[in-house]
Amino acid sequence: MKIKSIYIDGLHNAVTRTYTFGDIVYIFGNNGIGKSTILQAIQFALLGYIPGTAKNSREALLRHSPKNMIEVKLSLATDSGEDIMIQRKVTEKDTKVTILPEGYDISHITSDIEIPIFNFNEFVGQTANKLKEYFIKNILPTTDGELDWPQILTESILDCNFQDRDTVIAYGIKLLSGLDGDVLDQVVAANKIFKEEQSFNKAELQRLQGTVTSLIYYDDYAGPTNVDELNTQIIQVKELRDQWIRYNSATEATKSTQEELAKLTATMDKMGGKDNYDRLVAALPAFKDKYTKVSEVISGKQKELAAVKNSIAAADGIIKSNGICPYTKDSCKSIQAKIEDLRNETVNSKATAVTLAEEINTRTIILNELNLKIRKCESKISDFMKIWDRIETLNKLTSDLPQKPDTDKDIYALNAELEMLEQSLNKLQANIRYNETIESITKRKYEVELQTKALANWVKKTDTNGLQTTLMLAPFEELAGTMTKYIQKMYSNSDLKAHFNVSSKANSFSFGLVRNGTYIPYDLLSSGEKCLYTLALMICITNRSKSPLKVMLLDDAFDHLDSHTIETTFATLKNVDGIQFIFAGVKECDNAKDIVLVV
Repeated sequence: MKIKSIYIDGLHNAVTRTYTFGDIVYIFGNNGIGKSTILQAIQFALLGYIPGTAKNSREALLRHSPKNMIEVKLSLATDSGEDIMIQRKVTEKDTKVTILPEGYDISHITSDIEIPIFNFNEFVGQTANKLKEYFIKNILPTTDGELDWPQILTESILDCNFQDRDTVIAYGIKLLSGLDGDVLDQVVAANKIFKEEQSFNKAELQRLQGTVTSLIYYDDYAGPTNVDELNTQIIQVKELRDQWIRYNSATEATKSTQEELAKLTATMDKMGGKDNYDRLVAALPAFKDKYTKVSEVISGKQKELAAVKNSIAAADGIIKSNGICPYTKDSCKSIQAKIEDLRNETVNSKATAVTLAEEINTRTIILNELNLKIRKCESKISDFMKIWDRIETLNKLTSDLPQKPDTDKDIYALNAELEMLEQSLNKLQANIRYNETIESITKRKYEVELQTKALANWVKKTDTNGLQTTLMLAPFEELAGTMTKYIQKMYSNSDLKAHFNVSSKANSFSFGLVRNGTYIPYDLLSSGEKCLYTLALMICITNRSKSPLKVMLLDDAFDHLDSHTIETTFATLKNVDGIQFIFAGVKECDNAKDIVLVV
């Protein structure tokens, strides 16, 4: 995959500019003409940000635009001939990304594209250990082979005085179960596992110490040493105390019961006692019998009164008709002859009705009086019954009084004894718990301390200056050999050799050139040597990239090289397969006209 072209609008001073690229491109011109802008536009199109600025920040990006809008379109040509377009546009309000063909996933292109180092000076400024770690993890080729972890773990703790070495080794092997990948990946992963386990063990020791601190031991305790014996005594004292509580409560309740009984007896006397009750019970049936008879008499009189009223009503009808037939409207002489007699009978009947009504009223008054007597009698009988029921209940309560406890200790003495026994139990249990926990913690602490001691050795064995260095000696030599081929061709000097100073000593790692048999670290190289060393190293880095787009972007790449070295460098780069080179600088290259793009 190669970069075909880049369209730029709004980035620095570039306005609607399009640039096309071949396999090797050198952009040169005066400062400020826009060389770096082209490289930044390519980076922005691929990464979504410009290296050296904040990621995911429109504000940081728009600082590079005088018109508060940046748009780039990057055209890529795949190995199969398909063209890919990545378009990014940033405004104050929005960020838009368009990929053509639609739905094409560029993650396989961009996921590994940041491996080439954007700022080499910042890279080489890291600590020696950090540099070696970066080379081992990101640049060097993978290593084949197998690791004998039991042997490695065993050899790492030979200087440790472990009584049960096999248990410690088994612990380490268990931690490393499931490791896969090449040997370097396994060592790096093992180092991480051991460090994490170190942190866990440190926290575990702190926890164990905290547990010990939280425990309480009573040196002054001299009581019983049997928990069951103390629990039995506590149960016995509690039972005696509870008996006192029940007895006192019952006694107190009996006093109120006796008072209530006295009040109920006095009330019964005021009501006339049982004699009065018997009289009421004997009188009640007579009252009810008389009530029934009076009711029957009233009922009979009411029937008589109703018959008289009906007779009066019939006579009044005939009298009012004056003997005229209601149907024929003719006068009936036989009826007219009886009208006078009917009038006399009606007078007598009305007198009878008055007498009957008076008798009914009189007997109704008697009936109401009887009903009142019956209700009063029943109410008094009910009052008697309620009082007798309550008296019976209270008498039963007094008969159920619990037995007085068989002890000469009162409730206060029993409570004091109970408190003393419970304090003894708490102290005894605390001392037992302390002894059991201390024994368990001591055993666990010893186990963790052994593991921690072994882990310290295993971390050292598997870190950057340990087994990782040992495994990568050959890959470092291979990398140096590959870089040497490029450097010798670019510099036309067979005495120059790339070299990596690798040892297991901490902070001893460095890299540079061997010139005329003398090793010169990178920071002491000449500017031109640094340039070619960097170029050779980045060719190796880019070749290892997993991205299908293998492109190298270098700004001010050849400003410190003479014309001859530039010529040999370009000649060397032409023979590098699979990498696209896009360089920028202020120095014109007369001997490379066919690969020069004038801006």
